[in-house]
Amino acid sequence: MLLIWFWFCLPNTLFTKPTSPVLLDQKEQLLAARIASDGQWRFASPDSVPIRFKTSIIQFEDHHFESHWGVYVPSIIRALYQNIKHSDVVSGGSTISMQVIRMSRDNPRRTYSEKALEMIRALRLETKYSKDEIMAMYATHAPMGGNVVGLEAASWRYFKRSPFELSWAEAAMLAVLPNAPSLIHPGRNRNALLNKRNRLLKQLLDAGVFDQMTYDLSIEEELPDKPSALPQLAMHLLNKMDNNEGKRSKSSLDGSLQKRAEEVVQYHHEALAANLVHNSAALIIDVKNQEVISYIGNCGTPGMGDHVDILESLRSPGSALKPFLYASMIDAGLITPKQLLRDVPINYGGFQPKNFDKTYRGVVPADEALARSLNVPAVEMLSTFGVTPFHECLLDCGFRNLNQPSSHYGLSLVLGGGEVTPMQLASAYAEMAQTLNVFYTENGKYAKTHSTFGTRKKPKASPISEVSETSLTFSAGALFHTMEALYKVNRPASEAGWEQLSTSRRVAWKTGTSYGFRDAWAVGCTPEYVVLVWVGNADGVGRPGVIGSQAAAPILFDLFDLLPPTSWFKTPADELIPTAICKQSGFRAGRHCTNIDTVLISKTCIEAEGCPHHQSIFLNAEKTLRVNRGCDPNPLKVNWFELPPLQTWYYKRTNPQHRPIPNWKPGCSDTSSQVDFAILFPIERGTIYLPKDLETGQQPLAMKVVNNGDGRMMHWHLDDEFIGSTEGIHELEYLIDPGQHELVVVNELGNFKRCTFKVLGAL
Repeated sequence: MLLIWFWFCLPNTLFTKPTSPVLLDQKEQLLAARIASDGQWRFASPDSVPIRFKTSIIQFEDHHFESHWGVYVPSIIRALYQNIKHSDVVSGGSTISMQVIRMSRDNPRRTYSEKALEMIRALRLETKYSKDEIMAMYATHAPMGGNVVGLEAASWRYFKRSPFELSWAEAAMLAVLPNAPSLIHPGRNRNALLNKRNRLLKQLLDAGVFDQMTYDLSIEEELPDKPSALPQLAMHLLNKMDNNEGKRSKSSLDGSLQKRAEEVVQYHHEALAANLVHNSAALIIDVKNQEVISYIGNCGTPGMGDHVDILESLRSPGSALKPFLYASMIDAGLITPKQLLRDVPINYGGFQPKNFDKTYRGVVPADEALARSLNVPAVEMLSTFGVTPFHECLLDCGFRNLNQPSSHYGLSLVLGGGEVTPMQLASAYAEMAQTLNVFYTENGKYAKTHSTFGTRKKPKASPISEVSETSLTFSAGALFHTMEALYKVNRPASEAGWEQLSTSRRVAWKTGTSYGFRDAWAVGCTPEYVVLVWVGNADGVGRPGVIGSQAAAPILFDLFDLLPPTSWFKTPADELIPTAICKQSGFRAGRHCTNIDTVLISKTCIEAEGCPHHQSIFLNAEKTLRVNRGCDPNPLKVNWFELPPLQTWYYKRTNPQHRPIPNWKPGCSDTSSQVDFAILFPIERGTIYLPKDLETGQQPLAMKVVNNGDGRMMHWHLDDEFIGSTEGIHELEYLIDPGQHELVVVNELGNFKRCTFKVLGAL
């Protein structure tokens, strides 16, 4: 019966007190901690105890710790004799094992029966746990003065560093603290604490633990003034990884980088807060190691949503998803990187995208459209590629919160019509970079599985080392073209002259601005790192100036400046083929193209459309008028670059050197049936608000047609009623009533253009 009682006398769980949530960096340095729920700074048990503290505590408390079985009988006899002699408890004779038992019982009042129970349980403790485990229990739960409990909490509170970095003097000071924590701690009775520490150092010297020089230097060390605040880095990550369980969480963060990154974001936050922009977040990913090395969930104004972890919050990405569409279009063989895309006013069933600068360029190369983040070409590409395939592509890239049917988002999907988290966006960019890295290092093979970029340390064996011929979401060729286009994005004013500096870091980067200036994004990547920055208000309130290029981009490049030098993506030669490209249009060269470049483009672009903008025409001898063989016996045959009339009208405004196709020579008949003009205004399916006229109360609608400079007559019809004709400059003003209308314009050859629009009335 006694043996059974002895075996079960020790509780399965000795200590049930809550511990402080603790976050460590990749080198196990403290990043952040929160006080435990009982108001104590108490860290979870460490894996091991520093040798200096272990040696000091054994010398001070229990010389025979390594040899006894939980109770050292001579000490008990000595304590019993002294207590009887003084008729009071003046000595306990407790071993470290007995003290662990006493601490587990909340330090009850000292009595002989309590001491007997401690001894029995100490014996059982020694049979159940190793000496190292018992020492770790003591180091974790020993009172260290005030509300500081345990070696690690005391080390950081008193000396601002890990217990493994303590000097002999510091370790000795912490070894003597548990002996009388309520009387002696660095905030009071400093002389008593100093004398006690120095006596222990003398004992260590006499025991031959260290030499005389170490002793002389140690006793000169001063005591800490008072407990210091613990580091509070990456607090949002601490909350994410701990979930109030009081665990010790080791992360992949770089502590030094985290501290400097928070300083950078805080510096910019102070300026942003003056514009009532209260929150910022940033993330840095080590691409090659697949680790998050800096995590700033929210640098915010206190009380203004600063508790929200923005990196895990759903926000509109603005234009930050455009690179995924660009890569998809190249992979589908629908565009080449330099191919001209339409950039004119368009209307899709009431959805009328506009470029951020409110201008149009007629046509623009695809890579330039991406670099300039033009909305109209992006919507044009999405209309061609298809919303459903693009939606599926984004889901494959990890944007799992885009879980509505593709029809829910429509064409606005590429402009930020869905919501993603900053962590998802950064991970998707990092995966693109990693795909290119692996393709090069593995000789033209792809990773079998998608990369996963987390904040915890991962084992050395990583899925990315498993490669096969199976492609991931994008081909290496498409990704390389995407990175090359993003490298050309114009940098903020703080980076002025970056193109001329040979030492300038090559970064593929993209901005994003959500509707209503609620979210400003900037995300950049190199083969080694991805940096993401978000700026805005956690409650979604928009503010002027919350623009990716102005609010987020300066922070992005300041964060890149904290990182080591980086390289650039290697050319995936196996995925690129030399191809003849029309220099003017960017399409695959057609038979009428006159200026041809041979460039490397993705294999998937080989079947892309040939150049539609060059045609063979006849001109007179002076090359000023267009003719045919019926009216000119000696026409000159030339190849001419021509754009549709609407595109030409906008293109000439930014490219004055462009020469529209010449007019027909009088008397020459045009047998072409092609519609060679366009209605510039009103826009198809557009909605028009007419301003009031101060005198009449009505304002005529000014309508305009463009036709590449051809002067032939145009006839105008509104709602099946003839309203006039124009010649040369085709502009017509007409009083129009509110409602739905249809405009039809017919030229002399019978070619016509039709436009439906709606007038809501005078404002």
